Formats: sequence, C-alpha cells, structure tokens
Amino acid sequence: MSLLLDTNVLLRVVVDSIDISETFKEEVESGLAVGRISISTVTFVETTRLHYHGRIDLGCHPAVWRRERLRSGLREIPVSGDIAVESVLLMNTGFHRDPADQLIVATAMLAGMRLATTDEKIIGWARRSRLLPLADPATRTRQ
Repeated sequence: MSLLLDTNVLLRVVVDSIDISETFKEEVESGLAVGRISISTVTFVETTRLHYHGRIDLGCHPAVWRRERLRSGLREIPVSGDIAVESVLLMNTGFHRDPADQLIVATAMLAGMRLATTDEKIIGWARRSRLLPLADPATRTRQ
C-alpha cells in the first residue's frame, strides 16, 4: 500500500530526525524510488506558512524546496473537488476542525493510502473511527 506523509513527518524525514525510525526511513527511501510515497499539495501550503512565519527554515525559497522534494521521487496529490468535499464531511465522523488536517486525511482516504503522522489528534480519530490506516514513523505501522 502506498504512503501519504503528513507535513510533520515529511519535515522530520527531510532533516533525518532521530524521531523517525531507521525502518521507516528505509520504507520511505525504497518507496520514493518506485513512486509510492506522496504528500498532499496542502503540505506545501503548510511548510511555506511555517517558513514565512519563521517557525522553520527551509534553507531556500519554498518553491525551490518543493521542487527538490518532487525531484527526490515524492509524488504530490493536488486537492480535487472530491477531496475538498470529503475533507469537510470528516467532521461528521468526529474529526477536528483544522482544514489542513482535514484535507490531508481526505487525500489519504480517497487515494486508498496509509497516512504517516505524529499528530495525536489525527491518530486518536483514526483509532476511534477506523476509517484510515496509519503508518507510525517511529515503529513502521500503527493500527
């Protein structure tokens, strides 16, 4: 099954954070080589905002950073109308009101992908609802 990286996981993978297990890093590296690792376009919105507000330093212009990620084999999934609608309807399942999280989760669901995240709100919702398979970047898989 393909993998969608949440923004928090992509940023940790890029900087080779010790918070990410070697097993997960290997899964991402091998998945990048065959086009099985993706992110939502929303992730680039979030990283650009974080960079703009000084919360992270991408080390270059956000557009250059984006192109570097895509050249590495990362697939970008654009926000479609179906994803937009599904993202808001997630609130019917008890999902929280963060629009970026809603769009990322809806992307993973509609694409039939596991979501790699460290976001406890998303993890809690996924466990309760059982609507989305998760991948734990610390232990490889989480159910």
